[in-house]
Amino acid sequence: MAGRPPGDSADGKQRLLDACWSLLVDTPQGERLTIAAVCERARCTPPTLYHHFGDLASLERAASRRAYLAWSTELAHTCSHIVDPKARLDGHARAYVAWAQKHPDAYNVLFSQPRKEVDPNTSSLDAPIFLTLLTDLGEIHQKLPSDPSLLPLAMAYWAGVHGVASLATTLPYFPENVQESTLDIMTAALATHTAAESPDWAHDMARAGHTLEEDGLRAAS
Repeated sequence: MAGRPPGDSADGKQRLLDACWSLLVDTPQGERLTIAAVCERARCTPPTLYHHFGDLASLERAASRRAYLAWSTELAHTCSHIVDPKARLDGHARAYVAWAQKHPDAYNVLFSQPRKEVDPNTSSLDAPIFLTLLTDLGEIHQKLPSDPSLLPLAMAYWAGVHGVASLATTLPYFPENVQESTLDIMTAALATHTAAESPDWAHDMARAGHTLEEDGLRAAS
């Protein structure tokens, strides 16, 4: 294995994150990464990994979280030029499915592999794409994005779009016109349906801060 190359500490941390993510995407499902493989690709030594992340599991979580936030930010910006919120909602759903089909291995790592450990200090609901979803639904239903009643709608839409994306990446035949019709129905349903009363879990999430702040998008950490 190559020794640690010259460069500052931040450079080594970045290389470890890059190497870990590329290996997570390249490694067949069911096979585990090793510290040796990550360090070899990152061109560093195990002590560098321990210094920055403590262990391999923490590095994997950090690499996946970074990739998720990058994906979420990219997707959130995809339809930012569209004025009509219903059209934006539909556009983001189609962009979500298209990205999954274009990057099936990365999509599998982010969304289809079980997570044995979850960082309690982070939440997928803080990511830009989910905050954008709440904004779109808020404009459609004339509510603040922080309104807890929007969370059930957002979760339903996210779950539905994720289901279409998963089918599109795993089924040998799931034609595009079927995907589009399904997404059309989902968008129309979520644009017209309003929950009569917010469930307790939605209020709990809102109190925990897993929604938009009233003064704008909270930065995802």
